[in-house]
Parts: sequence; structure tokens; C-alpha cells
Amino acid sequence: MRKRKLLAVILSALCIAAAIPTAPAFADGQKVVTLGADLSEDQRQAILRYFGIAGQNIQTLTITNQDERDHLGSYVPLEQIGTHTYSCALVNPTLSGGIQVKTANLTWVTSNMIATTLSTSGVVNCEVLAAAPFEVSGTGALTGILMAYESAVGTELDTTKKEVATQELITTTSIANNIGQVEATDIVNEAKMQVVQGSVVNENDIDVIITNVAEEENVTLSEEDRGMLRDLMHRIAQQNYDYDDMKETLERVEQNMDTLMNQQTQQQTAPADDSSSAVASATTTPNAPAPQQTETETETPETLPADSILSGTDDSALGANVVMDATTPEAVETEAPAVQPETTEPAPIEITSSDEYTEQPEQTESAPAETEPIPADSTEETESIPADSTGEIETELPPADSTVEIQPDTQQPETVPEQVEQPVDDPSATAPEGENSEIDTMMPELGDPMFEVPDEPAAPVLTMIAPEEMEFAPKYEADQPLLPAGVNELTICFQRDDILAGTGAISLINGFDNSNIETIQANDTEKVSITPLSAEELAALGWSTGCKASILLKDPIGQMAFCYVTMTENAFTSADGTAMTPAIEDAQTWAIQTSEYGFCIDKKNLTVGSTVSGQIMMDNATAAAAYIENADPTMLTFDIGEFTASGAFSVTLNAAGKTGFQVSFYDAAGTLLNTISYELEIK
Repeated sequence: MRKRKLLAVILSALCIAAAIPTAPAFADGQKVVTLGADLSEDQRQAILRYFGIAGQNIQTLTITNQDERDHLGSYVPLEQIGTHTYSCALVNPTLSGGIQVKTANLTWVTSNMIATTLSTSGVVNCEVLAAAPFEVSGTGALTGILMAYESAVGTELDTTKKEVATQELITTTSIANNIGQVEATDIVNEAKMQVVQGSVVNENDIDVIITNVAEEENVTLSEEDRGMLRDLMHRIAQQNYDYDDMKETLERVEQNMDTLMNQQTQQQTAPADDSSSAVASATTTPNAPAPQQTETETETPETLPADSILSGTDDSALGANVVMDATTPEAVETEAPAVQPETTEPAPIEITSSDEYTEQPEQTESAPAETEPIPADSTEETESIPADSTGEIETELPPADSTVEIQPDTQQPETVPEQVEQPVDDPSATAPEGENSEIDTMMPELGDPMFEVPDEPAAPVLTMIAPEEMEFAPKYEADQPLLPAGVNELTICFQRDDILAGTGAISLINGFDNSNIETIQANDTEKVSITPLSAEELAALGWSTGCKASILLKDPIGQMAFCYVTMTENAFTSADGTAMTPAIEDAQTWAIQTSEYGFCIDKKNLTVGSTVSGQIMMDNATAAAAYIENADPTMLTFDIGEFTASGAFSVTLNAAGKTGFQVSFYDAAGTLLNTISYELEIK
């Protein structure tokens, strides 16, 4: 076994000292809870009830968006981190058992991802609850967990290991976008186990490990994923971890992944009507970037301590259809029944899929009041129920002996018909006996054309433009390489040429926490332009006609970003007003996933004679050099063409027309990683 670093020895000594009853770091009651700074009071109380600590005197930390930026900023573009923080955590350091985790409403990061990631940060034994009041991806949860752990034990973890842990979580979630959560967690965890146990001295050793692990799991990794994993394993190898400290957690995760993959295989061969599931209480929602994988029983069932925070949650506090997940099945098998008994506790908060959560007026639960129907002839306007109402509607009914008659719904109001005077100079106009002459003499005969009211033209039937008549770009495809970083323009192509801007909007959403990055009104002519598709574009789409809406973003999408685009109804409409675009609200239809390097050019003013700015992006990436190549000097002049780090450049536009160039990225050994072609049209 390799010699430990001094820091590892110190951390181990702290763990041993914690076994002494007088040591405060791991004593009972030293739990720490973290709450997102942007939670409403109702949300805070719901989280505390879920954690089972409502009313208890427990150290509480508030996690701000700046905290997340400080922890994630090196690996997640700031625009993807968003501006709000809602994720929460309860951390309980323990003396044994490895790392056990339970999550609620984290739809992308699983409990096993968090557990193996925490082991990389230097945590050895700990219980963790991570939750949000509504569904979020969970990538920001690590920030609060690490801060809570350090506060609970009174010792700061090694800064480099915390950075590597963050890199591991982002790498795992990025690879999961391509091959699935279970497979990604398994590959990262297995590769880490071999790196920590073995004698890894160079990149070749790491490449062999990654290749062997991928082959064993029958998974094909893209070059981008392999590069991220290689860089992560290289950094892990440099830390000289002690496998004995990590063994219990990593082997538990390995066993959980084996169980889940076996179950996936069984489900693929099971009858279609097989409704069994690993954990009956685990659910997913359509807004999640991908289905949440839930953990199942391992081959060796574990028993949680009687006072474990994982089995002490109040799962009714967050409402119904909460995504639950845990590293041990016992933590989710104790879920409350789906139908909760009536209680006097405050009502659970409403579960929403957007982090842009608006605090609602406090509501009080009560049984619905039985009310009498309002008389049909009542002229009294019904008042809306105030926000703080208990739900009862009081209506004043007529006395039992009242002679007021309630008219049927079909009866017309009693009105006096307008009297039509008969012309005085027509002595022959007399009414038949017994009939009202003043009315009947002016009533038209049925079908009399003199008295027919001409039909009004029928209103056009409004239809929705079908999804197959629209094509979004740049869209992430599971079987394609990740998009280069630097995307700063979105395009929606329509299989019709009569599209105009409507009254709706297009939004770019952070896929990590579902927060809004930017919203653009479709009728904003400075950011949205609608032009016919070129012959080349039509041929590529296989259409005979069409147009496209080009949408410029305020800031380019950065490295290793996951986001998606939504669109409100009627963002675009047909010229005759008979068709409009439908709402796009989910995270899968128009998803964007970028790689760890790329570039962008400002496209706001592509006119002859102008000089526009650009940027190369390759911070903390496997790419070590970038070259701008094959530009036509009669069309474009670059001030810089070679880069060894992220940097800015400018390009002068010399002539009108379409032109292009390539940017090639190389690793430190000079191996070509990727060549990206880029086209632009100078006006």
C-alpha cells in the first residue's frame, strides 16, 4: 500500500480521535443543515419537516448563489449555475459505515453519484440528506454538503480534493447524458477504484484502465467523454488516496450499480405489462432531463442505525410524486404510503419543475365546505375566494317560505318586447282576430329574403404547427458528439415560408438547476430575424420550402454546459393567422450539451468592413492548443490564429458573401482532438 500523504494521516487521526467521548466533532447532535438562500419561508419549513428536524436547535448554514459559483465555477460556466439557490442538505458525520446518501427531488444526480464523489473530497464516514422543494438536477447540491460537513467536523477538507470531487460529479453527469446514469456512475466509480488501488504512473496506465472498464461494461465512450474521464483519473491519481478509507463506499456503489444493471437487463426482457419497480415510491417527471435511476436492494442487505437521518425523514412534507433515491434500499422502503392520513400540519408546498419559484400566500388546510347552489336568477356577483380563506363559500339563500322562483337555465330573461308601431297611413293593415297586431304585422315570414340576416364569415380555424414541421439547432443528439462550447445563436427552421413573429417568447434554461438564463421575445427584431432557407439548407432538411428564425443570445453557452430551450405558445405564427407554434416546455425536445472546449464569434454585426470579436474556450480542458485554419484572406483577416489557452481574438470582414474556416484543437501530446468547421455570411 502506498505511503499516505501527511494530510491523509491527519484526517485519519481526526477520525480516530472522534471515537473518544469527549471529542466534539462527531458527537451526537453535531448535525448541520444547509438551506438555499432563495427558499421562501414555506419552502424552508417544508424542507425542515422533510429532514425531520423542524423545531430542533441544529446549526444552520445558508447557501448562496455565490457559494455555488465559488465551488462550481471552475467546471460549470457561470451562466449555467444560474442566479438562484434552492438545494438543501442535512449532514451527520458518523464513525463507521462509509458514506450513505438519500435524495429527494434531485432528478439527475443520484445518491450513488454523491456518495462516490464525497469519497473523492476526503469524506470517509457520513450520512447525507440532499433535497429541494421542487425538482432540480442536483449538481449544485455538493456545495452545501461539503460546507455542512466541514462545519460539522470543524475541519476544512483539502481544497484540491474538493475541486477534484466537483470535477468528478460534473464529469459523471456529462457522461451520463450519453450512456445513462447507471452506466456513467459505474464506469467512473470502477475506474477510480482501479486508479486508487493500482500504481498509476502515466497517461497510458489510465488509458488502459478506461478502455478495460468500458469493455467490461460493454459501453462505448465518445472522444469527449474519454478525454474528460482521462483528465479526472489523472487528477485522482495525483492525490494518493488511501483505498482503505474509500473502500466501503466505493464497493457499495459498485454493488448497487451491478444490481441496477442486472435489473435493467431483466426489465428489457420482462413482459410489457410488468409493473414491478426497484423502489415503488420513486417517481419521475417529464421536466427532468432524464429518468431518475432509483437504487435497489443489494445482495447483502444493510441495516441503518436506529437514529439514522436517512430513515427519519417525513416524506409527506414535500407533497406527492417526489423523486426518492438512496444508497441503501432500507432508506426508501420506509416511505410513507402514497395516500397520507389527514393531519393538522401545514399543507405541503406545491411541487413545480421551475427554479423560478414564486412564493405563494400561505394556505391553511381544511375540509371543503358544502355549499348550496347559487340561484340562477341571482344578480349578485360571486366574490373570489381570498388567498387566506379556508375554502368555505358562504351564500345567502332565500328563506324556506320564500315565493322566489328559481328559473331553469334555458329560460330567457323576462323582458318587455319593443312595441313596433303600425304606419298610420295604412288603413288596410289590421291584425287577425285574437292576435297582437302591433307585433305580428312586423314579423317576417320564415325564409323571407327581405328579413334574413346575412351570415357572418366564419372565423378561421387556428391550428398548431406540428413538431415535425419545425427543426431546432443546435440540438444535442445522444448518438452524436457533444456540441462545441460557444453556441451563441439558436435556429428554428419551419417547413413553411409564411412565418411571422408572434407574441410569445423563447427561453434558454439551465439544465443543472432549471433556472432561467435568458428570455427573448420573438418580436424583438434586434435579436430575432426570420429569413428564407437557402437551397442548401432545404436540401439538408429534405424540404421543398421553408424559412428560419435566428435567435441571438446575449452570452455564448460555455464549456461542459447542459441547458435546454423552451418556447411559449404563439411565439411564431403564420402570416394569415391560421397557425401558430405550440408550447415547448420539456428539457429533452430542444436540449443543448456542450463539450469542454470550443469557440464563438459575435454575430450581431456581420457587415463588410467591420471587425467583430471572438473567443477560444478551453479552460481546464484536455485541449492544450487551438489553431484557426483555412480562412480565405480575401474574406476574413484574423489578428490571432494560434492559442495555448482560452483567449480573445478579432476578425475583420473584408468582403460580402458566405465564407468559412476551421478551428482545430490538440491535446498536450499534439494529438488532434477535433476540427470544427464554421460558416458565416457577411452582408
